[in-house]
Amino acid sequence: MRPARLLVFLTLLVVACIGPAVAQTSIYTVTVPVADTSAAVRDQAFANGLTQVLARASNGADPRGKPGYAQAMKQPGGLVQQYQYARTGGANGAPLSLDIVFDPGAIRRVLAVGDAAVAAPKAPVLVVARDASGKLLSQQDLLPLAQMADTRGYQILVPKPDAVPDVKALASGDPATVANAARQYNTGVVLVGNIGDDQTDWTLVSAGKTTSWKDSGEARAALLNNGANAMADKLDRQFAATQGGSTSGKVWVSGLHSASDYAGLLATFQNDPSIKTVAPIAASADGVLFTVNAAAPLARLVAGYASAGHVLAADPHDGADLAVRWVP
Repeated sequence: MRPARLLVFLTLLVVACIGPAVAQTSIYTVTVPVADTSAAVRDQAFANGLTQVLARASNGADPRGKPGYAQAMKQPGGLVQQYQYARTGGANGAPLSLDIVFDPGAIRRVLAVGDAAVAAPKAPVLVVARDASGKLLSQQDLLPLAQMADTRGYQILVPKPDAVPDVKALASGDPATVANAARQYNTGVVLVGNIGDDQTDWTLVSAGKTTSWKDSGEARAALLNNGANAMADKLDRQFAATQGGSTSGKVWVSGLHSASDYAGLLATFQNDPSIKTVAPIAASADGVLFTVNAAAPLARLVAGYASAGHVLAADPHDGADLAVRWVP
C-alpha cells in the first residue's frame, strides 16, 4: 500500500472503537488466604488483594490515602480480571487461598484519580541464568540476587523449565525474541547471566538496549548480590530518565504492517487513561508518525508498554520525539 493511501486508511481507523484485551502482569496478581468460598469472604479477599496490588503499583506507598481508593473499595470485584480457588494444604478441609488477577488498566485508572501524573511501577525482571554446567538456575538458586533486588525495589522472575527463551537471541536484544519473552512473562526487562566457576557474565536487556558487564573473585552469593546491585543501578537510571519530559509530542512507530497491527497499537494507547489524544499525521512504507497528548511524560508511558510484548524502544527517528517498534 502506498504511503498516501496508508495514511488515509490509518486516519479512518483512528476513530474506530477498539476494545483491547489487557495483558496480565505479575504486579497485578495476588494470592489471599480465605476461610471458605462464600460471596462475603470472596469479596473481602478481593478488597484485601486490591489493597496489596495498589501498593505494589505505587512502588510500595500506602494506597489508602489516594483519591481513588475509597471508590474502588466499594466494589473491588469490578476490578478483578480472573480468580481461582486453591487448597493450600491437600487434605479435605485444608485452608483455602484465592488467586486473583486484577485488570491492569483498571488499577491504573484508580491510581490516576486526582493524580494524572502518577509514577509508573517498576517492571519485574526476567532472570535467565545458567551455571558452568549449563544448568538453568531456579528461583531458589538465585535467592541472594532476588533478595537484593527486592531491597532495591525490583521483583525477579525465572523462566519455566519448558519455556526458556533463546538466550543468545535475548542477550543480543533481538526484538522478536524480547517481545515473545515479554508476552510470556509480562516484562520487557531481562537479565541474562552465565555463572561460571571464576567469572560471572551479565547482560541486561531493557528499553531496547543491551548492557553487559563481568564480575569475578568472590563466592557465588556475593556475585549474585553484586549482579542485583549493578542491575538495579542501571534500571534506576533508566527509570529516572522516564519520569520527566514532555507529555505531548510525536511518536514514530515502525513495524506496522497490517490493519491488525495498527488496531493493536491503538488499543495499547486507548487502554491507558493517561492518553488524552492520539492521531496519525504521516506514514511511509516502514512506519507511522503519531501525535500524542497525555497527562504523564510520554517516555514513562511508552516504557510501561513493554510488558505487553508489543511496543519496544527503537532507534531515534527524524522528526519524532520518541521512536518505538511494534512487534506482532
